Amino acid sequence: MTLSTCRRCGTCCEKGGPALHEADKGLLEHIPMKDVVCLRRGELAFDPRTQSLQPLPLELMKIRGKGAGWECVYFLPREKSCSVYGHRPLECRSLFCADTDAIHKAMAEPTLTREDIVQKGSGLWTCIEEHENSFSVTEALGLAKAEQDCAGAICSELDDLIRREIHFRRVLAEKVGAKDEDLWAYFGRPLWLALLPLNPEFSRYDQV
Repeated sequence: MTLSTCRRCGTCCEKGGPALHEADKGLLEHIPMKDVVCLRRGELAFDPRTQSLQPLPLELMKIRGKGAGWECVYFLPREKSCSVYGHRPLECRSLFCADTDAIHKAMAEPTLTREDIVQKGSGLWTCIEEHENSFSVTEALGLAKAEQDCAGAICSELDDLIRREIHFRRVLAEKVGAKDEDLWAYFGRPLWLALLPLNPEFSRYDQV
């Protein structure tokens, strides 16, 4: 029997929060930036259209998950409901698991990027550019994939890159009086966390 209405099972919310699109920009008045994460260009992300991890061709903003997982931070598992339902993003409004045409169309809409939310030339934008130029996801992924081809050990070059990025984040977070994860909308997730799907050994950097 084909579903005609959502059963509110919560599966979609458990799999991860939505990407944010240009149509969602006004929602940022109701959604704090600490609940948003930037997935940077080149980062591996799950694409439900292909059911596989794919490197992102462009960065996107997304409602973050809980802890190191992806379950939407606004999902209330006991009630099987959403704590920001009245201000839910485009993808959430479009998603119906029994008919995915609408969500696939929504996913094709232009996504928000950091350029849409941070003024170019500002001090914050300068920090974003410094981080992007110094700690490229593409460079880190290239090093990590090369290691996969030769026994999976973390090479000294990649280890140095990850540790320098951790230091950058720690210094910046202390300077602005925030937790690192509250700045993920601006700097994305730590490199080690972005690389974790490739090798569980990267989890050791959580203790650095």
